[in-house]
Amino acid sequence: DGTKLTDVDMTDAAAVQENIKIIEKGIQCTLNQLLVTGVVHADPHGANLLKVSTDKGQKLCYLDFGILATIPQQVRDGLVCSVSHLVFAQDTEAVASLFGELQLLPDQVINNPIERAALTESLSITFNECLVYAEKKTTDAQGSTTTTTTTSIPILKFDKLLDALVRLVPRFQFKLPPYFINNARAMSTLEGIARTLDPSFNVFEGMYVCMYLPLL
Repeated sequence: DGTKLTDVDMTDAAAVQENIKIIEKGIQCTLNQLLVTGVVHADPHGANLLKVSTDKGQKLCYLDFGILATIPQQVRDGLVCSVSHLVFAQDTEAVASLFGELQLLPDQVINNPIERAALTESLSITFNECLVYAEKKTTDAQGSTTTTTTTSIPILKFDKLLDALVRLVPRFQFKLPPYFINNARAMSTLEGIARTLDPSFNVFEGMYVCMYLPLL
């Protein structure tokens, strides 16, 4: 027996924090499947993720392993590199170049300079919509204020990311394997639950550590 992660008394701060910790574990589990083991639960919606009581405390429980997917090592490595280029360098051209390794685009798009340029431009627009970086304001001796984005971990808007992917698929002949959609949906579900409990929750902060463990 267990309870849904949304079934919590919002007036009980301790219970809310407990569920957020379990959601963070769910994010780690999802990314560990995606990047480390390469074997993923292919239907990770809210009803398949429960909080259960054990003799070691409250734990996360996955249900329904009827559908699994496997992810090639080349794709796992490409995902880590893509996030590195995107988050820290904001280099959409490098990300576009890696889409071949991620097995998301046909060769006629990857090897066509015009299509590559169009893809890079489209990705720039998409990531500007999906990633929100903190801003830093500085004032010089003359009193002029300059606003710049920081290199901190951005907030990722999964709903906008999924909407953008739907628009880009037909234009660039994207080939989205089921595990991409399923894991994006899982992360969006977990983020939605967490932000219901804590509006300041940033799913990318939890993703950051998991993304870089394969590099260590």
